[in-house]
Amino acid sequence: FPEAAAAYEQLLQTNGPSAALYFNLGNAWYKADQLGRAIAAYRQAEALEPRDPNLRFNLQFTRKKVIGGDTLPGETWRERLDTLTLNEWTALAAGAFWTTFLLLALGEVRPGWRKSLRVWTLAAGASAVLLGACLIAAMQARSRHDAAVVVAPQAIVRYGPLDESQVFYQLRDGSEVTVLDEKKLDNQPAWVQVRDAARRVGWVKRDQLLRL
Repeated sequence: FPEAAAAYEQLLQTNGPSAALYFNLGNAWYKADQLGRAIAAYRQAEALEPRDPNLRFNLQFTRKKVIGGDTLPGETWRERLDTLTLNEWTALAAGAFWTTFLLLALGEVRPGWRKSLRVWTLAAGASAVLLGACLIAAMQARSRHDAAVVVAPQAIVRYGPLDESQVFYQLRDGSEVTVLDEKKLDNQPAWVQVRDAARRVGWVKRDQLLRL
């Protein structure tokens, strides 16, 4: 299975991003008992095909093995935004906007229809505003959300970016975190500041994470 994963990674480098390749890469890493790398691959596939049932099942199943549940704490709002791609949110918002514009134009062309069109125009306008807000929220969430997955059996999180810093807590393979900062000291390995699902903030070595 590690050889299969390496082959899928080579195909991704050659052919570019593909939900199917990421999905198969995740399956190969799962079979190789590399849960962190499996979750990372599934999440990359999810960004391309957010509603694929087989993909969502495998991601949720793997998450249960890591955290005991299929949804990260405090991420429900993000899960809902991620049910659509940015292109889909854009298409829906644009469709609602143009529907509102066409209804307003129709009311100008046919003044007698304005009263009957009022409810539909208001509904279309409200939908355009709501979908536009969802699009902005999805764009901001993806631009600010620098996600990473632990790919080491046990990642030690410390209070500072030094081997001598006091140990804060540990993260197991497959833990999903948010990257807040990164530091590279002279002749020292790079350190990354992370926040976990419990909102604890600490420093972990860069090579123990796979950033998405």
